[in-house]
Amino acid sequence: MAAAILLGCSTVASTASAAHADPTTALHCEGYFSTTYTPPLTNTPTQTDVTFHNDLDYCPVGGVASGDASGHFTAIRSCTTLDLPPHPATITYEWENGTSSTIHYSYSTVDRLANGTTAVTSYGTVTTGFHHGATAVHTAIQPQLDLLACAGSGVARMTGTEQLTFTS
Repeated sequence: MAAAILLGCSTVASTASAAHADPTTALHCEGYFSTTYTPPLTNTPTQTDVTFHNDLDYCPVGGVASGDASGHFTAIRSCTTLDLPPHPATITYEWENGTSSTIHYSYSTVDRLANGTTAVTSYGTVTTGFHHGATAVHTAIQPQLDLLACAGSGVARMTGTEQLTFTS
């Protein structure tokens, strides 16, 4: 798992350089997410309560220093299916300066990477608040799941790197 997080960090870091070079980037933040699954994920698809927390603790572009968002949904999940978030979805990020941005995500893509991690990229629009009208792209790098846990008691928690970018 450490290798997956390190790979995710290098992916986030390399994208941050591109965000600095792009004059249309209105906001760029990086951080970590955590997701819990009740019941834990196994190899059998099951109705699961999914709770997530996004902790964007480094925002080098965009007028805020950090922010976070949390949410909950119920869906059929397993260790063997691609983890697409439900859509449409609306998430509000609370920024450290007291402002917020509500994003309406309309679709996501999921890519399995060669090292076993999964990149989930969600696309949407800031519908209210800070940077209203901007296009939002959120990418989360999910680590490869523990195959023994998937075959046994399950995976109850996942953490990984993430980034959020607004463009105008």
